[in-house]
Amino acid sequence: MFIGYEQVAVTNAVQTAAALTIPASTTHVQIQAETRDVRYTMDGTDPTATTGMIFAATAPEPLYEFLSEDLHRIRFIADGGGQGDPLLNFHYSTGRVV
Repeated sequence: MFIGYEQVAVTNAVQTAAALTIPASTTHVQIQAETRDVRYTMDGTDPTATTGMIFAATAPEPLYEFLSEDLHRIRFIADGGGQGDPLLNFHYSTGRVV
């Protein structure tokens, strides 16, 4: 069941889960990049504009699903290949969404 949604503008400075408003009962989250790619890491290191995993805004199925405990470790930054701040959409749920 979905319990929350938020959209975050991603900048050229590293952002963490502290930038998010994660509902307390969240167990899963779906993430979608919009307008531009976003780089992210979950291992405690900071991504850069050219390193880290990619949330691809142009992927045919641009949804990524994570457990909430992983989300608390996320760090993200705008990918270096574009102009303007990309957006990340977060859809929080209390169970896995298929």
